[in-house]
Amino acid sequence: MIVITIYGKNTFEISDIVNSLKNKGLQVGKDFDFAFSTGRFDWNERKQIPSQTVFSFYNEKEGTWFALKWM
Repeated sequence: MIVITIYGKNTFEISDIVNSLKNKGLQVGKDFDFAFSTGRFDWNERKQIPSQTVFSFYNEKEGTWFALKWM
């Protein structure tokens, strides 16, 4: 398994990425999973935390391809 985190993308951009993976023939829950969390402000640290999406690929080859294309 390979895990890749993408920072600063909004929900529309993540939807485009997921759709491109589906168009490539990959299936959510079988070939990859993803989890999106919105950005926020950390009042204790006094800094903005960007949105992030964690993609998990069950095949390292697909994960490597994804990292090269989207990062």
